[in-house]
Amino acid sequence: MKSMNKILILIMALATAVIFTQCSDDESGGAPRVRYVRITEPTSADSLLVAAAQGQMVAIMGENLQNVVEVWFNDQPAQLQTTFITSTSIITRVPAELPEVITNKLTLVFANGQTLEYDFSVDISEPLVTRMKSEYVNTGDVATFYGDFFYEPLVVTFSGGVEAEIVDVEDRVLSVIVPDGAEPGPVTIASNFGVTVTDFWFRDNRNIFADFEGPFISGFWRGGDFVVDSDPDIPNINNKFMRVNRGQQGAWPYLECYGGPADGDVADLTKVIPEGAFIDPGSYSLKFEINTLETISGAIMRLYLGSAPGGTFGDARNNIYYQWQANLDTQGEWETVTIPWEDVYAANQQFPYNPAGYGMYIYFHGPNPAIYNFAMDNFRVVPNTND
Repeated sequence: MKSMNKILILIMALATAVIFTQCSDDESGGAPRVRYVRITEPTSADSLLVAAAQGQMVAIMGENLQNVVEVWFNDQPAQLQTTFITSTSIITRVPAELPEVITNKLTLVFANGQTLEYDFSVDISEPLVTRMKSEYVNTGDVATFYGDFFYEPLVVTFSGGVEAEIVDVEDRVLSVIVPDGAEPGPVTIASNFGVTVTDFWFRDNRNIFADFEGPFISGFWRGGDFVVDSDPDIPNINNKFMRVNRGQQGAWPYLECYGGPADGDVADLTKVIPEGAFIDPGSYSLKFEINTLETISGAIMRLYLGSAPGGTFGDARNNIYYQWQANLDTQGEWETVTIPWEDVYAANQQFPYNPAGYGMYIYFHGPNPAIYNFAMDNFRVVPNTND
């Protein structure tokens, strides 16, 4: 009788274990499964993906995914956060690193060592170029591009059809030697994954309204005081340039670099600002090159452009201007400064387009002491894209 009771107890224990196991399976939902991958934008949740770009955020949708500890795209691991992992979804970003082995597989690794593969491709990005350190570089000198996805081998071709010698390649910095025969225009950078044409121009010669070439005759106030053909410490990059070497100056130094009313030579220079910059100012930028031998932190440059409504030119340029805080030190190298044209235009009270030209005044003036030992060149208003 005791043996029979022991057998019944054993059968009941086994049944309980089976029921518990079934409940556990039901709660977990069974085997892990990936149903699809989609973008994370809530309004586009029905946009399913079979591939994604490097760095793109994606949501992996499925069942029983809560125990995932690793996610791989090809042979590159994705970064995971436990708060973005649930039983039905994993939100992560496609790795930006270039895969060494392309499997076109998304692989999930679980805490128990189990793996799950899903067909999924990563679109390797073509080179991305955001800017140059200086858009003006002399032949034989090093030009530096900033961006991303500079995957070797690379071919850099300047306008004029000449290829550059590559000096150094990093993840986000590309350095090349400017070849003989390079002409003004966009630069083309090609890798095995695509071709990119820069939105900006190398040696951009469009719409230059302050080039410091002179002659400083009609309408200029002291414009020639700071213009040089050459300098022992700063190389020229486009013929003459503005050179200020006045050392430490106190407040309100009034260094007049370029200026005059809207007549004569000044009007002839400024009339090159394109009509499109007045119609759609957000699509243009003010650019110029600068080279500082010492920090000019604290210096303030004022730029007046326009006419002199209701008063003299002097009244206008003293009260209407864009103010640039020159807090930089290029350490003896030329760099390109880019300022949204719409900010400059708004600060100058959105003067109307005039094909005959404008008044202009560029000067350093402000309440802060600063060291004035620098050069500038090529003030221009140019489109932000090549469209």
